[in-house]
Amino acid sequence: MSRPVIAALAALFVFAACGGAAVTTTPSEPPTVVHPNGEWQLIEGSVDGQTLTLPPDVPVTLVVEGSGVSGRSGCNQYFGEFTLVDGRVTLGGLGGTEMACEEPIMALEAAYLGGLAKVDSARMDGEALVLTGPAVELRFERAG
Repeated sequence: MSRPVIAALAALFVFAACGGAAVTTTPSEPPTVVHPNGEWQLIEGSVDGQTLTLPPDVPVTLVVEGSGVSGRSGCNQYFGEFTLVDGRVTLGGLGGTEMACEEPIMALEAAYLGGLAKVDSARMDGEALVLTGPAVELRFERAG
């Protein structure tokens, strides 16, 4: 290599190392758009490091209709407000019925509703809707 080429390469490396060069990359895949409208069935979840045990005959559902959310939390029905902007979720005004069920179901319901209140983001993982927040991951499939 000639001296001028080596000098030019050295100057380029110094320029880049000093932050003078901006590199723009294009993602290989577009971000997955979340469209949560409809009814979803909880298939697995963890809240505060504890895995949720989902009995097969006890549905835990999430129904998103516009800015409203509702569903079955194991024993009771719940409802509230739902906002999703750029993958960021806001759930508010959560309330529900207050029937009593057997203890394992009540524990599941308390953990699920506690986790749902902490949710702050949503994403699609294949066909699954994944809601996450601090120490929370709730994975849903479309109810059919």
